Amino acid sequence: MPEDKGKPILLLVDGHSLAFRSFYAFSKGGEGGLQTKEGTPTSVTYGFLKSLLDNCKLLSPEGVTIAFDTAEPTFRHKADPNYKANRDVAPDIFFQDLAQLQKILEESLNLPIFTAPGYEADDVLGTLANKASDNGWQVRILTGDRDLFQLVDDDRNIAVLYMGGGPYAKSGSPAFINEAGVKTKLGVIPTKVIDLKALTGDSSDNIPGIRGVGPKTAINLLKENGDLDGIFKILDYLETKGEKATQGVIKGALKEKLKTGKENAYLSRQLAEIMINVPIKELSNLELTKINQESLKNSLEGLELFSLINQLPNFTASFSKGGFNTNQRSISSTDKKSNNKKNTPDEKIEDSGTQPPAIKPQIIETESQLKSLVNKLSRCNEPLQPVAIDTETTSLNPFKAELVGLGFCWGENLDDIAYIPLGHNSQGELKDQSIRQQLPIQNVIQSLTPWLSSSYHPKVLQNAKYDRLIFLHNGIPLEGVVMDTLLADYLSNSTNKHSLDEIAKREYGFTPINFKELVGKGETFKDVDIDTASIYCGMDVYLTRKLSFRIRSQLQTKGSELIQLLEKVEQPLEPILAEMEARGICIDIPYLKELSKELNQTLKGLEEQAYKSAGFEFNLNSPKQLGEILFDKLALDKKKSRKTKTGWSTDANVLERLEADHPLVPLLVEHRTLSKLVSTYVDALPQLVEAETGRVHTDFNQAVTATGRLSSSNPNLQNIPIRTEFSRRIRKAFLPQENWKLISADYSQIELRILAHLSGEEILQEAYKNGDDVHTLTAKILLEKESINSNERRLGKTINFGVIYGMGAQRFARSTGLNQSEAKDFLNRFKERYPKVFSFLELQERLALSKGYVQTLLGRRRYFNFDKNGLGRLLGSDPMNIDLKRARRAGMEAQQLRAAANAPIQGSSADIIKIAMVQLATKLKVSGVAANLLLQVHDELVLEVEPSVIEEVKNIVVSTMENAVHLAVPLVVHASIGDNWMDAK
Repeated sequence: MPEDKGKPILLLVDGHSLAFRSFYAFSKGGEGGLQTKEGTPTSVTYGFLKSLLDNCKLLSPEGVTIAFDTAEPTFRHKADPNYKANRDVAPDIFFQDLAQLQKILEESLNLPIFTAPGYEADDVLGTLANKASDNGWQVRILTGDRDLFQLVDDDRNIAVLYMGGGPYAKSGSPAFINEAGVKTKLGVIPTKVIDLKALTGDSSDNIPGIRGVGPKTAINLLKENGDLDGIFKILDYLETKGEKATQGVIKGALKEKLKTGKENAYLSRQLAEIMINVPIKELSNLELTKINQESLKNSLEGLELFSLINQLPNFTASFSKGGFNTNQRSISSTDKKSNNKKNTPDEKIEDSGTQPPAIKPQIIETESQLKSLVNKLSRCNEPLQPVAIDTETTSLNPFKAELVGLGFCWGENLDDIAYIPLGHNSQGELKDQSIRQQLPIQNVIQSLTPWLSSSYHPKVLQNAKYDRLIFLHNGIPLEGVVMDTLLADYLSNSTNKHSLDEIAKREYGFTPINFKELVGKGETFKDVDIDTASIYCGMDVYLTRKLSFRIRSQLQTKGSELIQLLEKVEQPLEPILAEMEARGICIDIPYLKELSKELNQTLKGLEEQAYKSAGFEFNLNSPKQLGEILFDKLALDKKKSRKTKTGWSTDANVLERLEADHPLVPLLVEHRTLSKLVSTYVDALPQLVEAETGRVHTDFNQAVTATGRLSSSNPNLQNIPIRTEFSRRIRKAFLPQENWKLISADYSQIELRILAHLSGEEILQEAYKNGDDVHTLTAKILLEKESINSNERRLGKTINFGVIYGMGAQRFARSTGLNQSEAKDFLNRFKERYPKVFSFLELQERLALSKGYVQTLLGRRRYFNFDKNGLGRLLGSDPMNIDLKRARRAGMEAQQLRAAANAPIQGSSADIIKIAMVQLATKLKVSGVAANLLLQVHDELVLEVEPSVIEEVKNIVVSTMENAVHLAVPLVVHASIGDNWMDAK
């Protein structure tokens, strides 16, 4: 259903549906939930208001109206006393919470609430929807009830925003349901929803339906016979033809079910049908007015809903006359008058609402047009005059991609855009029917290279690394990149998605043209016609340029540290990573083939041992069979696993817990580990060698992890294990270029050193300054002895690193073989001797809850959302007044709190090695030595080096890494040299 920009949007809210979802999202069985220190329940109020605000920001309605049920019986209860008789009565705290919510809605937000005695909220919503549609509104109904799907009507512009898939407070944006959406969800069109319910019933409302008729049968009946009346007309007709007469699916047992269930079917249809003529008050005042901000603030403070208090500006914008977008437009207008400034670069998008702007790209088809474009681009040489660039290609793999087109945007106007088609198959036709020509790619490259390779002409890109690789592949060095919107958005909030589509949707409320829909299955961008391609690419560069200003402003608002990280770390690192990807690394294919044979022989041996241990043969690669064998046949402890849809879980954590319980389990663990090595690396790596270069080219992902660490893919070289002999031997397959050597340089215990610095723990700091072995020190403290053997040192190492990642007594016991009591005692001793470590880690958890984020050494932020279990209410509160023990008990939020404690440590480690890479690349270039960066794996750098300069380069690498930043403790780097990665490790 297309949005009618000429009509205002009315958001109708199914009040009880949203209230119940909010209540049960924060409590189990109606118990517990959110409450103030004095015990006032707030689950309903918090969840309802947050969801309402989120949806208003998403939709920008001009009117918001809410319908609630009443306590009186309805006409449905009179028709069937069993209607909804199976439902439990909500606890008193629900109604207490609901009453205070309704007061806020009416008195603070000034939103109209509709009820109708003798009717349900569904009937009120049905009546409101139809009357509002008649009065020129676009209607959107926010609900978690599929019953309301029957109201959807594309012609009348009535749609449902469906909060499906569990408690609403735990879900994302609601699904937009138009007529096609109803058909997808239910299998029938909206007008047939009541007929579907008449046949199938509804257990949640105690609507009987016809016994034994399920959705699939009901849909087929309606397809063949139209509606309920049509079904029974056919049934009556068949009765006149005798017992054996059939038609379509109406035959046999189904025929009998229909005969006996007819009365229930018509009763069910009566119960399911929503009334659209309920007597309600006039609709004269549905438009938003103005909220009572003081009343709202006082109410939220009284209920201790601090995170919502922080949203007061958004409440004002969303629930005041004109809505969210209108308010932004009025602010822009005020700014222009009072400051006498030129319009900000993204105002045109703000003014366009949620529709993409109507851009007018120029298509460059002649040499004179190309010359004119280059002249325009050359005049853009000021920092505030960047040009956005985008490449269109045939593949995400830059080594296989063909350049199809180039897009440019150099100004704020909708026609400050150009597209150069270079390799389209579907060329389209001009008005005179002559075939459209495309400029030769070499001519275009020759004309653009001076500008593209100039650092004096500022450029902005989205995912610059990919475009840089495309240009490099075509012989063009890209210089002058002042902003990569992908990296900037990543720094703004690393937990968001950072594609251009996602950023545009989040910032401007619309999604650009979908690439998959544009290109089509089995085709590439070459097959897109030039006119369509120009709009697609033109929109990308237009948005990229606008977003470059917008996101920079957001970063500046959050703090200068983020701008520094962008300009001094992330963006300088991008071309280094591009060069590393383009260079790749050599692979010893014959060696991997031999290793594969050896591994497969070992796997066969493990299989034989497993069969012998179990007493029979089975499929070691079938999780379902493994679950049955371990928990049903061998009767291992089921409490150490959990039930899944296919049976008992046998994931890595489960097998770890079972390893000591039966000799079969260690065999399964080893078999699984080796199988993964074979499939992921040993057999896969030779297939990933590029024919053009003879090397493997991994993708270094700069904006994927929440912590700031790099990741890699295609292949993932970050996750090659090193604990077993076979996993270490995989590294032997990674080689330098012929006759060169590899250097591997690895930070020693960098995360513990960062923890010592950030926490200020004197014992750890002194140990590192003195060059002492910290793991031995910890073991001495825990075991209270001076002489420590290697096994005892391993215990100290386990707890040192485990504390960083929030390891508890249970996990510590499993990792060390201690019993849980001993493990708990060791952790308590650790806490007593290193109190500042635990104070620091707890402070990070408190900051995450009170501020919504934690920071690294250099100011990188990791954001957290604690709304799932209601901890979001703590946002804005004093961190030191937070009950941390209670917060840790809030289900899955405990994992987030552990992540919050770890994020400054892991994120600082990421910052440090990135700084080291930027500095090292510069030093290697300046010195002119024959050395290349090849890989970055967590805290390790791998380089290939010409042997004559190997010691010189090693010294440069170690010195650069150790002095990348200055901490309260020294950074130490271990570097080694080898003919392959295993020997250099």
